[in-house]
Amino acid sequence: MSTDAPGGPRTIFLVPDIHDLQTGGNVYNRQMIEGLPPASEVRVCAWTPSETSAAALGLSEGDVIVVDSLLAERRGALRALRTEYPAATLVVLVHYLDCVDPYTEDPDVAAEGRAMLSVADAAIATSQYVRRALIDKGLAAEQVMVVRPGLHARYRGALPLRLGRRPPRLLTVANLLPTKGLRPFVDVLARLRDLPWTWHLVGDLSLDPEYAANVYRRLRATGLTHRTTWTGVVAPDVLRTWYDRADLFVLPSRFETCSLSTREAMACGLPVVGYRVGGMPENVGDSAAGALVPPHNPRALRDALRALLKDPLARRERGRAAWRQSRAFPTWAAAAEQFRDALTALHDRTLE
Repeated sequence: MSTDAPGGPRTIFLVPDIHDLQTGGNVYNRQMIEGLPPASEVRVCAWTPSETSAAALGLSEGDVIVVDSLLAERRGALRALRTEYPAATLVVLVHYLDCVDPYTEDPDVAAEGRAMLSVADAAIATSQYVRRALIDKGLAAEQVMVVRPGLHARYRGALPLRLGRRPPRLLTVANLLPTKGLRPFVDVLARLRDLPWTWHLVGDLSLDPEYAANVYRRLRATGLTHRTTWTGVVAPDVLRTWYDRADLFVLPSRFETCSLSTREAMACGLPVVGYRVGGMPENVGDSAAGALVPPHNPRALRDALRALLKDPLARRERGRAAWRQSRAFPTWAAAAEQFRDALTALHDRTLE
């Protein structure tokens, strides 16, 4: 496939109905779509499979159909596409799938996800961890390629100067969803109340209002509301200021395929504390960029936070290591070029 050749196959992005929201996966999708060559024919479809049939999408047999993994997990969605467009190239863009999450709480959904993968022609993963997991679930190695997220130009500046203010500011950038581990993290913070700190949470509260309410109730029950700031969603250019005002980035997610917010925090010179899950270790690499602790070990997470909260020099050194590591992260333009190349290679393999 040559995506910049007139008359070549169309590239169709099938995205969920929440594609306008500020999630890491949606940011990635928009950057990949914008990065496709102007001469190529690209179409973006927001699809709700329960409301619109695959036939009603008006696609064609020669299309390269990129399916966001949130859609791929909808029951029967990929099979409907395969039935309706048997000769099209189906590529799953894996931001998250239950079947690659070893800590999933729904084994039936994970099993269905594994079966679903057999319908796809190929997949693009955002980390090597996800690529290995997809291969382990049955995809051939040549069917899976990795394209990590890029960084916006606003994160390409010099290492920010931090003045060692008191109390230290903890920052979490995550939508309020159960997988982000925010409610149990409140209990971690409760055991650090003897230290001075404030916690600033940036993320969408509307995706799971019940869970967001549970987090707030737990904060209130532990008496930590006066030390916590909730911002809700902020504009991308404003988000950079939250990184700059922070002293320490913490992401207590149960599982992450990659984590764009972690990479942005590192580019802003913030040490990172979280669990050693999924693609998180790939962000840090061999650098001393923070502390990733064993999964499901809140005591280890608490101890890592305590050590860095008490030692501003260690925070500074680990923040510098994080910033240096981030210099190797691609720009969004470079990531989009890798994405185009991956689509070309994966499509060509389906024609062999």
